[in-house]
Amino acid sequence: MKKEKVLCEVCDSMCPAPSVRKDATVKDVVDMLNKSSKVYDSIDYIYVTEIDGELVGVFSIKEIFRFSSKTPVKRFMITKVVSVSSKTESEAVADIALKYGLKSVPVVESKKLVGMIPPKKVSKMINDSLRKDIFHFAGIHKSHLEYENTLQIPLAKSVWHRAPWLIIGLIGVIITAGVISLFERVLEANLILVFFIPAVVYISGALGNQIQTLFIRDLTVMGNKLKIHEYIIKQTAISSIIAVIVGVTTFFGLTLFWRNLEIGLIISIAMFTSIMITNFTAFIITCSIKKAGKDPALGAGPFATMISDATSIISYLIIASIML
Repeated sequence: MKKEKVLCEVCDSMCPAPSVRKDATVKDVVDMLNKSSKVYDSIDYIYVTEIDGELVGVFSIKEIFRFSSKTPVKRFMITKVVSVSSKTESEAVADIALKYGLKSVPVVESKKLVGMIPPKKVSKMINDSLRKDIFHFAGIHKSHLEYENTLQIPLAKSVWHRAPWLIIGLIGVIITAGVISLFERVLEANLILVFFIPAVVYISGALGNQIQTLFIRDLTVMGNKLKIHEYIIKQTAISSIIAVIVGVTTFFGLTLFWRNLEIGLIISIAMFTSIMITNFTAFIITCSIKKAGKDPALGAGPFATMISDATSIISYLIIASIML
């Protein structure tokens, strides 16, 4: 369905292309323009064809003012013509126009000139392609562009695509609260552990958001060129170093202010563990959502945040229960 839409977009953009035969002269070009200039949407280039319509050359309209009326066009035409077919995707047309500095682009089928894409349509394709790339940089999947433009999409549809992820996160929070109640005795006996639950949640959540943002950006920018396994290994190494730094800083900070080595060790180990768990959950959830054909920019944040918060709190309380 998407492919057909792209094809129709290119076909609908075509218009008649000004052309002359290979043996035509400058005078023939001028006569052609005088007779049929109103037929063409744009006359930046004149295309040169054989009798059977095969495209063999092109020249700029300004060339006819540089040569005498009897000069044959084959003398100054460019034989290497950049063209597209009606099956070329609109983004590829935009890329070709920018790459070769073309104002209009000829459309060729079986070597024969069938029309051209005029400057206005080329500009629109470039603009649309740029808009899609900007959305892509933001982590929005191309297949979702129709409803992800928040200025155009209906309010109800916008809510429908975002709310479910938040509801899932809310359910996870409620379940997590129930799990915390199982550690009530440990928390009552060591009230200081309660004070550091927000700290554990924050550090794991902050790192998780950081990983997801970078991962989604690199996925959208690099696409299939991104080597997922190598990428995850490198990011895991970075997260490990950060986890060690955070754990050591937490241990010395707590020891200095609370003078409690045992609590300091418990919380620092919990910090390290929650960061490493978050590192893997961030990658797993983002990849899973992308593989399911959903937009990771919408789903990964709320869902991964809930998983990160739940796992970090539960691991924190389990470590505390074991060590106390």
